[in-house]
Amino acid sequence: MSTELDAQQRQRAIDQHSLQAGEFAERYSAPAVDDFASCFRYSRRRLDDCLERWLPQRGDGLRLLDVGCGTGHHMARLIERGFTVAGVDGSDEMLQHARAINPGAELHLSDVESLPFPDSSFDYILCVEVLRYLPSSRRCLQEMARVLKPGGTCLATAAPLFSLNGYWAINRAANLVRLGNLVRLKQFFTTSRRLRRSAAQAGFSTSEVHGVYAGPINWVERLAPRALTPALKAWEPLDRAVADRWLLRDLSNMYLLVARRGS
Repeated sequence: MSTELDAQQRQRAIDQHSLQAGEFAERYSAPAVDDFASCFRYSRRRLDDCLERWLPQRGDGLRLLDVGCGTGHHMARLIERGFTVAGVDGSDEMLQHARAINPGAELHLSDVESLPFPDSSFDYILCVEVLRYLPSSRRCLQEMARVLKPGGTCLATAAPLFSLNGYWAINRAANLVRLGNLVRLKQFFTTSRRLRRSAAQAGFSTSEVHGVYAGPINWVERLAPRALTPALKAWEPLDRAVADRWLLRDLSNMYLLVARRGS
């Protein structure tokens, strides 16, 4: 029964993102000068900065899989850097955008819990904003460990339970009663300790969890939108200093799991 309910939850997430495919494509295509214009753009700016720590500057000869590739934004940037990139997503609407900006790239309509690749196929795996929509991350993590080459690295984001923006409580409330324009889609939250344990159980030999960005900035966007851009510009230097500090990373708004498969 739980397996059926999990599948229904995954499908609801896919259906919702299919409806928002055009919106995501527009957000990602906004000029870089607008990185402080919304919390979405700011979070992706901070994530891109974090990813640079573990991705080589050039990917010549390296294969990378984007699990939950969405509109293909990350794929396009990595292809420009020389990676051979494949992508999977459960939403055909998302993949239509991904195909448009990544002509000729290998793209599959696929469940993230059953990846259509042989064992040990990729040097790197990227998985952005997927685990938060899965009732259990176990199967997806297992599949990513399976298709990763020995010595390869998986970079996956997850949603912190104790985020300072209080999103766990907001998401649960929004699924009980309508709250403004918040989407009624249940999400799933974790702790850094639980995330590392899940990675170990999935077959990764080592893992570490980092905080990507922090602060109750989403409240500024909702309550005082005109103040958001100057607030984010002022906040970013401190954010860089505290978001990934020990203990404080569990209060961040996004985790980045860095998991490696043993050689």
